Amino acid sequence: MRPQFSRTPNAYPEPVSETGEAITLVDRIESFTPITTFVLPERATGSLAHLFTWWLERGSELRPQQLALAPGGFESGVTCVDSAIDAGATLLTFRNNTWVEPVISRAIIGLLTRKDAWQVTHQGPGISDQQTMDQLAATVDLIRSNRDKRAEPRELAELDSTGTIDFLVGALLGASARRTPVILGTTYELAAALIAHRISMKASSWWRNGATSPDRAVGQAVERMGIDPGLPLDLSDDQGVGAQISVELLTSTI
Repeated sequence: MRPQFSRTPNAYPEPVSETGEAITLVDRIESFTPITTFVLPERATGSLAHLFTWWLERGSELRPQQLALAPGGFESGVTCVDSAIDAGATLLTFRNNTWVEPVISRAIIGLLTRKDAWQVTHQGPGISDQQTMDQLAATVDLIRSNRDKRAEPRELAELDSTGTIDFLVGALLGASARRTPVILGTTYELAAALIAHRISMKASSWWRNGATSPDRAVGQAVERMGIDPGLPLDLSDDQGVGAQISVELLTSTI
């Protein structure tokens, strides 16, 4: 059964179909039709050409905005995106001003890509073997205890007690409903994107990852959604640097 979502009246006035049924946020997400009449900047070659093609298929007047993550969950995410777009934003990224337990992000990615815990675990710089094994064990436990929630992806967002992932799910679906591109930059953004993708597969046409990464969780999420993996920077940090670089390149060249 399709989930019903709350909406703010200003963002979605008179949400009623011709049959009198309520129109959900998901109903507003249309199949993606790319813009085909554009010219690539002369300096855009190789991976930069892929970045600019992605953008120019979705927009022409670049006005990026970085959104601060806020408490309040799904509805706050939708409202935040609506406010930004109504104010003129045409490309969105998120500010890394919160902390989500990495095990939660990786467990969600593992569950929605149907991968084992070791396939979404990454030993980054400065992480000891023992810390990695502890994270792997915790991810195994979380995946095992939440397998039944694959069919109810919104419940997976509730694993994050900060409300950040649920906020991002609302923000991502809201952006897609408003036909506004988003560049993703962290594993918890990708975890939220997988939940949103599970709710509406059409939505991911508006997203791109910031940069490639040796982190297997990133690769699994990107592959499952079929989105562009991003600039070939192979970043292993979780600070959204790839998304920032992508926006700066677009801004400096268009």
